[in-house]
Amino acid sequence: MAEAINGRILNVNLTTGEIEPEEIPEQMYRELLGGYGLGSRLLFDRIPADADPLGPDNLLGFFPGLLTGTPLFGQRFQVVCKSPKNGGWGDANCGGDFGPALKFVGYDGILFSGQSENPVYLYIDDDTVELRDASQYWGGLAIDVEDQMKEDLGKKISVALIGPGGENLNLMAGVANERGRLAARSGVGAVMGSKKLKAVVCKPTAKIMAQNKEVLLTVKDSLTGFNQGARNFFTTFGTTGITANSAINGDAPVKNWGGIGIVDLVGDLDVSTMTGPNMNADMEKKYACWHCPVACGAESVDGSDRGEFAFPKHTHRPEYESMGAFGASNGIASQDAMLAANHWANQYGLDTISTGATIGFAMECFEMGILTKEDTDGIDLRWGNASAMLQALHKIGRREGRLGELLADGIQRAAERIGGKAAELVTSIDGEEPPMHDPKLDIGFAVSYALDPTPARHTLWSPGKSSKFPTMPAAPEDKKQFTGRGKIHKAAHEQAHIMNSSGMCYFIYTMAPTNRIPEWINLVTGWDTTHEELDAVGERIANLRLAFAVKHGNNPAKRHVPGRLLGEPAQATGPHEGFTIDLETMKREWYDEAEWDQETSKPSRSKLESLGLRDVADAIGV
Repeated sequence: MAEAINGRILNVNLTTGEIEPEEIPEQMYRELLGGYGLGSRLLFDRIPADADPLGPDNLLGFFPGLLTGTPLFGQRFQVVCKSPKNGGWGDANCGGDFGPALKFVGYDGILFSGQSENPVYLYIDDDTVELRDASQYWGGLAIDVEDQMKEDLGKKISVALIGPGGENLNLMAGVANERGRLAARSGVGAVMGSKKLKAVVCKPTAKIMAQNKEVLLTVKDSLTGFNQGARNFFTTFGTTGITANSAINGDAPVKNWGGIGIVDLVGDLDVSTMTGPNMNADMEKKYACWHCPVACGAESVDGSDRGEFAFPKHTHRPEYESMGAFGASNGIASQDAMLAANHWANQYGLDTISTGATIGFAMECFEMGILTKEDTDGIDLRWGNASAMLQALHKIGRREGRLGELLADGIQRAAERIGGKAAELVTSIDGEEPPMHDPKLDIGFAVSYALDPTPARHTLWSPGKSSKFPTMPAAPEDKKQFTGRGKIHKAAHEQAHIMNSSGMCYFIYTMAPTNRIPEWINLVTGWDTTHEELDAVGERIANLRLAFAVKHGNNPAKRHVPGRLLGEPAQATGPHEGFTIDLETMKREWYDEAEWDQETSKPSRSKLESLGLRDVADAIGV
């Protein structure tokens, strides 16, 4: 078995308590790599089409990438399941130290089935695998429980866990590790909570997989090929560094996608001070995910003196997505409020994108009189009210009061509960709140948000188009041209699947000499893979993720994308003045290029058979 591969996963039945290792043949890794590539095949085969996402038949999987735990730029893992947000494919991506730790205790994945009657956690070290009682930790905040577990079980453990959001089946809940790094999207935390699984604990002996002289020399040589300007910027400021400019240049959505930065984010709502240097003034030290050469993270000073926006020492510097969601989307310009919101979202184990966006939706409903103080538990939920934003976050995290229950499952379900004109203000796509990148600035996001099996994902289109694979097709020179994009959209997403299933970070992929990925993989596996073979791997994963959605009744081709995201109607001023996206043309070209049916989203039989997926074609009836 290749050095980067353990060749086995764990199957854990939470109903019966049975734990069984399962051998995975090496050929399966070569065809799917790891991460959600491996997860997509296993979940397609093992979750029945009628499974309740919050019931015992759903599976919850944890899968590190193929390169995760090696020196060759692998840090990440994915959490996979049938999504409770839309009943289709669900995955969420995360850095931190849990992915490598899981590989180091000898497993390339864990699949949880069934449901426990009482709270439990899974404990794994080099010699022990067992379910343990988690009653003492249930109800605890995510960062606090992780710290307590390290007191109880040893400082060297790595913990993936849910906070109260997941326990309360909040559909915006994610899975946390390393004190606030979250696998946040697709409602994976709610699935974990439905299984009464508080945490997964790994206690490995310190080791790095496939660490030898040739690998280390290749790492050193590869680092010289990184985009050093981008690397230095993000090492210094993290993604926070782009916040102020993005709010003005048309990247960050403003006021629930209904505003315009240069019009709305002025005066009392001026966000120009939300810069990298200003945020760094509140940071005490930098940090990196496991062995990451970019190191875009930072931890804060003690902010306990900031009144209602107090935050503890070691609070993570907020990411751009968090700043955009809680800031520009709500018309809020307080740096202290951003730090406090980030801390509490991490404590509750909530997706900051979805939570901030949902509060922005509620603020617009309040401004329009669709919601009243009776609905908001007395909170004055107006644009720019940072105190109200934080109060709403606490309500959501605890699923508390009328407002907490109303908003806890995101925009789509909130609009259904409110009724009436609230439906006109929905900005989510198939149950998922969109990230902080306006597709009118980069039209490739429009089809990515609409058609990927996990909708509204910014980490799929953008890294793929940065690929340095020699097989990558060119995009039209005109960035506003809607035709001639089928090849680039298809290839970009498929190469993003290579990135994720290998365990690489978005930044590694966009900065690194990605033309060397076959070399990196071959070094730690002994394979002889090529760019062309990896392209087929990415295509295979794309088709499996889509086939899963189709099998479970989710049809991306029929998704509604709110007009505000597309410029329908076009904005009257600002960077996107007069511009409307022709989504249908781009959708049609991508589906034609991929051989996916325009009406049903089903991949063609010939495509599936060419990828070795004849049984998948049989299962979905093509």
